[in-house]
Amino acid sequence: MTDTTRRDVLSATAALSGALIPSARAEEIGTPKVVKSLAAGGKKIEPYKASCVQTRVIPTFDKSGKFRADALKANIDRVVHFIDRGADEVDAKLYSFSEFCLQAAESPTTAKDWLQASLRVPGKETERISKAAQKSKSYVAFNTTEIVPQFPDRYFLSGVIIGPTGDVVLNYRKLYDLTTKTRPSDVWTEWLDKMGPDSVFPVADTEIGRLASVVALDVNWPEMARSFVFNGAEVLLNPTASPLPPGAASPDIRTQIRRVRAYENMAYVLLSNLGPVGPDDGGPPAPRVPSEIVDYLGKPLATAADGGEGFITAMIDIDALRKARVTPSAQNWLAELQVPVHKLAYDNARFFPVDALAQTPLQSAKDYDPIKARVIEDLLARGIIKAPGA
Repeated sequence: MTDTTRRDVLSATAALSGALIPSARAEEIGTPKVVKSLAAGGKKIEPYKASCVQTRVIPTFDKSGKFRADALKANIDRVVHFIDRGADEVDAKLYSFSEFCLQAAESPTTAKDWLQASLRVPGKETERISKAAQKSKSYVAFNTTEIVPQFPDRYFLSGVIIGPTGDVVLNYRKLYDLTTKTRPSDVWTEWLDKMGPDSVFPVADTEIGRLASVVALDVNWPEMARSFVFNGAEVLLNPTASPLPPGAASPDIRTQIRRVRAYENMAYVLLSNLGPVGPDDGGPPAPRVPSEIVDYLGKPLATAADGGEGFITAMIDIDALRKARVTPSAQNWLAELQVPVHKLAYDNARFFPVDALAQTPLQSAKDYDPIKARVIEDLLARGIIKAPGA
């Protein structure tokens, strides 16, 4: 490539990125003579307690796949009980419950089955959680399968946060992991038209900091956490239902991923895993990736000892995080991020398509298999990946 051509490409890239995200230039920023924190401003947020809560969950489907309304009620009762109990024992300002804390399956289920167990948010079922949040004067984060009225015959997997006023302050619908749920990206054009772009990576700006929900395996894609941080997120809630792989060393790779997401994004990460599944006399809990609270330096502050019920609590210091983010130090990864450089690569990348299921709601996770096969075939054809030897 000639120097002239290279300059043209870079100029075009910078111009395009500038139309989407304001791109800072050196002459606009200037170079501080002394490396120090920028001046403080705004209201100070005092350090507060946050808890990851592991609760027992009753399967909401019987062996035949039939929905059990009584189990859903029992699981909501359990969540409300732990919010009330937390107000007495923990006095946290933020409680983060696990993925599938309200609905869970022990055997294969279809999209139709999950639709029967799904909730409206807000709705009559979540009203009880709202009242408990008001009573405890806390923020409560939980996961639910959700019916979105604009998309009938589909269900979504949602990360919800209710504030101390009882109002829903955030509702994020999961974007990754190929199961029977619909993802906003599966109906991308219609989703943006009906729900708007602000619904894709929502962040709640609250009195205890800026909160976001990165549901379960979403955290495996670094773009996910980073996209929430682009919108200002400071605390990333990661509800999950991850089993501990047999023979996994501690900390296992899934735990390490959460710590890296905290470190690279200068954000707190709260990994909230599922408690025991089944009735109270159902035996010992299955081995699970331990719930954990990680600070913005990637340091674990509190880690669950096992998969039993209980609270994992640590202090969250938002002002310390904000000081780190406004200090032009060698460890300020966000201040050094060069978006136009990476945008050049992303503009030319082509992997899994959006709108893949826009016409027909999927019935089984196997509906994704031919799409994924076509993606791999295309990557092979373009030389992005190579096949192993015969």
